[in-house]
Amino acid sequence: METAIWVYEKNSSRRRGKKDICQNCNEEFTQRLKGKKVYCSQKCKYESFIREVVVKCSNCGKDVRKKASKLKNSKHGFYFCDRKCKEEAQSLEGNCLEIRPSHYGTGNGIHTYREKMKKEIKLGCVCCKEKTIYLLVVHHIDGDRTHNEKDNLEVTCCNCHIKRHLKQIEGQWKYDPHFLTPRELLYKF
Repeated sequence: METAIWVYEKNSSRRRGKKDICQNCNEEFTQRLKGKKVYCSQKCKYESFIREVVVKCSNCGKDVRKKASKLKNSKHGFYFCDRKCKEEAQSLEGNCLEIRPSHYGTGNGIHTYREKMKKEIKLGCVCCKEKTIYLLVVHHIDGDRTHNEKDNLEVTCCNCHIKRHLKQIEGQWKYDPHFLTPRELLYKF
């Protein structure tokens, strides 16, 4: 038989109760003698229904709630509060080397030629003078994408760029990105 105790309320009244253990937080709480409560508070009751696990963000250290079933999705065992934190952790300055892609930091800058041609892009296509920015591309005159000197680059629109890569196959002109149309034939199109 449970022992009854006197419980004093905030309004100075008293009632009889019994001690019990919360099934969520394992803290002792007092309830009525005929009570069937298993949680000490509404908060504990709510938390018991949530099937999530609290883990630390591998980048910033914040507590993050993850569903237990989703924990297996992490290949390396790292968890993050959001995408921004993950990207920061795998960056060159980040602290998670295990998740950093192998190609990070290996670039040689050969794809920065568009930056070199900023002023020329504003002038438009060298052939048709098209000035719509999203239609403009930077073309390598000699076809060598590693030769990024300004004298080897020209700004063209998409249509004029295609003309620079036409190849005659069985009497028809076809686009071939690996072929350069001879300069003397360019203006026949």
